[in-house]
Amino acid sequence: MFAIDSGTRELLKYGQSPGSWASISEPAAEFAISGPDVFRLAQDRSAIHRWDGARGSWTRVGGPAGRIYGGGAGLFATDPVDGRIFAYRGKAEVWTYAGGAGADFAVTDHHLYGLNPERTAVFRWNGEGGDWSPVGGPAAALHASPSDVYADSAADGGLWRYRSGGWTRVGETGAAFGTRGERLYRLDKNRSAVWEWAGADWHRISGPVGSLVVTG
Repeated sequence: MFAIDSGTRELLKYGQSPGSWASISEPAAEFAISGPDVFRLAQDRSAIHRWDGARGSWTRVGGPAGRIYGGGAGLFATDPVDGRIFAYRGKAEVWTYAGGAGADFAVTDHHLYGLNPERTAVFRWNGEGGDWSPVGGPAAALHASPSDVYADSAADGGLWRYRSGGWTRVGETGAAFGTRGERLYRLDKNRSAVWEWAGADWHRISGPVGSLVVTG
């Protein structure tokens, strides 16, 4: 289990006993998890590194990036200049082209999803460079759990889930979202409460917070 220190922005690793956390990384621009691996984008966005738990060190696996996105389907990074997105191939610094720039991306266990720059359509990457299929219409942002992708709708203020070729409204948009397994967490727009959704109903689990970070 990992967490980001709210003060220092360092990455902490849980030590298997109550209250036992140890810093394993200096502050970074972003962290991402893909399968068993943890990745970080350097604070100046100059390089991507992968955590080697056995050696207790970080190994460079990529150069400059604008954003990184992780999930079961892999690790992806955007070009800091033109926004194109690339897929990490799991060794050395091997990356392959996945698609053009997007307003947002999200990764499930099986697919990479992208929102086009105009935010008028959601697409799913088919695994080959530049090959995407449309799966949805306008959206403000994307989120992902292991099995599903979610989209914020600016039109009705709703949170929509994509599953089996169709979209279903499952709640309201929020200030932030996070997932742990198949559970979805939402911070209210006014940051007054945190809610948990496990597939049927939303349950309030916390009062006001400034930000939401979910790890697991």
